Amino acid sequence: MTKPDFSPDHHHINSLIVALLLGAIPHFIYQPFWVGLMFVVMISWRLLHSYRGWPLPAASRWLKVLHNGGAALTIVLIFTQFGLTIGRDSGAALLTIMLAFKVVEIRSLRDYYVSCFLGFFLVITNFFYSESLMMVVLMFAVIILLTSCLVSVNSSHDVQGIKQRLRLALKMVFQAMPVMLFLFLLFPRIPGPIWGLPKDANSAVTTTMTEQITLGEIPSGTGTSGISDSIQMGKISQLILSDETAFRVQFENDTIPPSSQLYWRGPVLWHTDGTVWSPLAPKHVNKQSPQITHSGSQFSYSMTLEPHNKRWLFALDFPTQKPTSFPSYLSSDGRLNSQSKIKNRSQYALSSSTDYRFNAEGDNNLWAALQLPKDKHPQTLALAEKWQQETNNKRDYIDRVLRFFNTQNFVYSLTPPQLSGDIVDMFLFDSREGFCEHYAASFTVLMRAADIPARIVTGYQGGDLNPVDNVLTVRQRDAHAWTEVWLKDQGWIRIDPTSAVSSQRVEQGISGLLPNERNSPRILSQSDALTQLWQHMENNWDAFNNSWDIWVVGYGPQIQKQVLSKLGMNNPDWKKMTIWLASLLLLSGLVMVLASLYRRRDSDPAVALYQTFCRKMAKFGLTKHDYEGPHDFALRAQYALPDYQLQIHQITTLYSHIRYRHEQPLLLEELAQKVKAFRPQK
Repeated sequence: MTKPDFSPDHHHINSLIVALLLGAIPHFIYQPFWVGLMFVVMISWRLLHSYRGWPLPAASRWLKVLHNGGAALTIVLIFTQFGLTIGRDSGAALLTIMLAFKVVEIRSLRDYYVSCFLGFFLVITNFFYSESLMMVVLMFAVIILLTSCLVSVNSSHDVQGIKQRLRLALKMVFQAMPVMLFLFLLFPRIPGPIWGLPKDANSAVTTTMTEQITLGEIPSGTGTSGISDSIQMGKISQLILSDETAFRVQFENDTIPPSSQLYWRGPVLWHTDGTVWSPLAPKHVNKQSPQITHSGSQFSYSMTLEPHNKRWLFALDFPTQKPTSFPSYLSSDGRLNSQSKIKNRSQYALSSSTDYRFNAEGDNNLWAALQLPKDKHPQTLALAEKWQQETNNKRDYIDRVLRFFNTQNFVYSLTPPQLSGDIVDMFLFDSREGFCEHYAASFTVLMRAADIPARIVTGYQGGDLNPVDNVLTVRQRDAHAWTEVWLKDQGWIRIDPTSAVSSQRVEQGISGLLPNERNSPRILSQSDALTQLWQHMENNWDAFNNSWDIWVVGYGPQIQKQVLSKLGMNNPDWKKMTIWLASLLLLSGLVMVLASLYRRRDSDPAVALYQTFCRKMAKFGLTKHDYEGPHDFALRAQYALPDYQLQIHQITTLYSHIRYRHEQPLLLEELAQKVKAFRPQK
């Protein structure tokens, strides 16, 4: 047992620092730079004390003032950075830095315990930011190291080396895993998080789409994490920089439509002031059932949607019904909406048909699909009037506009130039270089100018099929915008003007337009064989991550019911799961008690090695008697096996020194080697 006045030495503290540093590294990415800087400074102070003898705060009043002043400065910086909001980011930053300050002032066993236990809390905070498999592996290593620190500090000074401590810590963690597994599988799941996260919990959530398009302005700070609360001209194009997943789709029976039909419907935009496109007011569209007639084959699929902190859901255009197991509704303009914001990874099952008629008998909102701002787009309106005179009907007019995009010098560009003035006129008559939103917006204006109801639909188009698990991954770079026009007796018809300029974008997806180095590291992109090898490895890793996301990270009420049903627990409820959980935990505890009783009375590793030696001797009829000491038994064994006298003497001497002189760290490994090498022959 540890003595009451025991103080951790620098070996114990350095081991703890390694564990805490590994646990804090992810926060250096998620938190402001000064958080990582202050953590490293304080940890370095403690290391310099260990290796250079630098004084600690307790050694001097001025050093104590410096230490306490640094802690006060941390509080000020946190309030400056995060304000008065007590949330995920501010709480994680405070824990990370204060833990480093605590390490500097460790002087007693109590301080050491507090730092270790705070380290376990630090492990938990990392999962507020990432639940990836790599994060789990890293935090598992941190837990092993922290447990080994507790093992070390609760053992005698010279009992166990680092290998033995890590082995024992790993054994203890694995022994706890059955209980963890039972809790994971059977603890009743409820929709959403168990506790309410504060406001900043979703500050880093990627917003995939917006409810408006602003033409002509390229915003600053959009980066690669997706579009924020507004889509401006050029903002969708910036999503090609992002490989982040928007959602994954698993089709039943692996029946997948061709890429040209993979339009994933999202927000619908009606209103424009010449620059901004936005949806109608909720009173006009929300929860009014659309008139949909489906024909042809239907595609059934399950979708895993990443959190985007908005209410909209995505579906293959057009869904035949709303999800039965997910609280949602289908608005009159065909937008699938959730009853609440998507703050967590969500899963739902759908079926869709790519051959449909949408509000063919009429639409109450056609007036909004004809609205154009006054004194805007004069050149575009004049061109539309000219084409109206040259065509016989609305269908001919639509073909005329598409032919204009196809035959003139329009260019599909991932980096369109910034436009000013009248954006639509500038694009159609001057730059003629743009991304999908340029073509969708200008095409919609040309339709409305000819009294053809039209609106913009945003969402995604295409996706990357993983041949390993046949899961279609739709990424942020697949973001797309197209137009719907309404024709009498036909209803709303999807027309993608981008395909008239770049058919490759629709038929092959955005991936076909990206350079090879986007699909593999630049150093490998020069070789087709290496590129294919890299793609194969990436596909397998992505398939594994997808399974992890669905069955572990996304293990919610629906999947829990599926798993428990397969285990024979039909229609599980809270009462049944609680009984099963309590029974299995009781059984696990009973097994552990029986295992501990069955275990040899003396768990000393030296004793275990010596017993292995005795078992080898028993094969020759040399059994150690209870009344016989190690040296007496050695004398009898040496007489019976004269060829192994030296080995028997060495093993017995080592055992005696370890057992009775407490020289284990120096001799235990040597004893293990001697016992392993001892193989007497008859």
